[in-house]
Amino acid sequence: MSEILSKTENIVKKSKALGAEEVIAKTVASRNRQVRFSNSQIDTSLSWNFYVTDVVMSWKKRVVATQIANFQKVDSTLKRLFELAQVSKENPAHGGFAKGKFNYPKNKTDKTIDNLDNPAELVFEAIEAAKKEAGPKTNSGGIFYANTSDVYQVSSEGPAGTDHRSSVELSIRAFSEKEASGHAVECGSTLKGFNAARAGKKAGEIARQAKNPKPGAEGKFDVIFDPLFSGSLLGMWGVMASAYYVMVQLSIFVDKLTQKVASENVTLIDVPGAYSMSHRLFDDEGAPTRENVIIEKGVLKTYLHNTSTAKIFKTATTGNAGIVSPTPWNLEMDPGKMNKEELIKEVKHGLYLTNTWYTRFQNQATGDFSTIPRDGIFQIENGEIKQSLKNIRISDNALKMLNNVVEVSRERQHVHWWVEADPPSLSPYILMKDVQITTSK
Repeated sequence: MSEILSKTENIVKKSKALGAEEVIAKTVASRNRQVRFSNSQIDTSLSWNFYVTDVVMSWKKRVVATQIANFQKVDSTLKRLFELAQVSKENPAHGGFAKGKFNYPKNKTDKTIDNLDNPAELVFEAIEAAKKEAGPKTNSGGIFYANTSDVYQVSSEGPAGTDHRSSVELSIRAFSEKEASGHAVECGSTLKGFNAARAGKKAGEIARQAKNPKPGAEGKFDVIFDPLFSGSLLGMWGVMASAYYVMVQLSIFVDKLTQKVASENVTLIDVPGAYSMSHRLFDDEGAPTRENVIIEKGVLKTYLHNTSTAKIFKTATTGNAGIVSPTPWNLEMDPGKMNKEELIKEVKHGLYLTNTWYTRFQNQATGDFSTIPRDGIFQIENGEIKQSLKNIRISDNALKMLNNVVEVSRERQHVHWWVEADPPSLSPYILMKDVQITTSK
């Protein structure tokens, strides 16, 4: 047993000795690299390491949690945490943590991420690719982030294991004019196949096409969503599949298990696969992660569960804990048969939207929400992109939009953007009918 795993196990033993009924301790040894840039220049370049241990205790259905940095002040921190449990209110929904011994497969990080000498070179590759597409005066900004983590997790209920995770992502936003921008991302679990210039090229292409935007019009339109925008939609639908959100009536999927909730073109799966930034062997309770089909050809097949929600719904955990709220790890939408160009040709009068932000719900239970498209917004007429637009908003319903998916592309992109497209996803272009567009008046 490694020294870190042994220290993590010792935290569990000490917590039990204090009187805690259940304990989970998870230590993450993380190595991080970050480069921030604006106006096509590097602003900051940072690297840092840290050790932090998350501790969760339960006692008579009281659940409390804290963090311990670098295994410092363990005894006093655990004592205070248990005292907090004793004066906390009971959580009647707590059904315990995952129990049993599990054999996890082996997982490795991409060591080339740790050995990355000059991540700024990748940033400049993206910046130059954007300039090549949108012109030498193009200004670009964004962030590059790389991480490798060793995860040591021990539960008093039996699960214990080690995981090794890595991720790398680049987000670049390019401006060809003040009101003409394009945003693109490149991300994954390894530097193999990572192409910073590809993100810069796409951001530059969108910024070039977005020049001279005109105010958009209100109405219902057929809309093609870029994978970056689709990732935001997948995240919205995937999070609502959490049994916790269903339980507290903040989901469009309440009482809809085994029912049709989307068009037959929609198959949505949670896949913590090796390619993804959020790949993992086990969840926060130590239950093995797995592939979970959320929606299959339009039919809602499962909610995402931890042990507590699974007991309430009289089923088994899906390996998606979140101690409080189960969560999707990495969402995939099954591909369709058309490519992007073929989807555009299908649209007689509509829009191509590349990104969004400020997604806000007016009523999360019914799914009424609005979101503001940003960066490239394009009018499509008779199967061709004709005009760049601005100042529009989507004001629609999450459940209705699921049912209005006409087609998805066979191309898919692994996307993540912390502002909106989270959790990570493998997203296609989505063609959707009758999307409600409003404008600022």
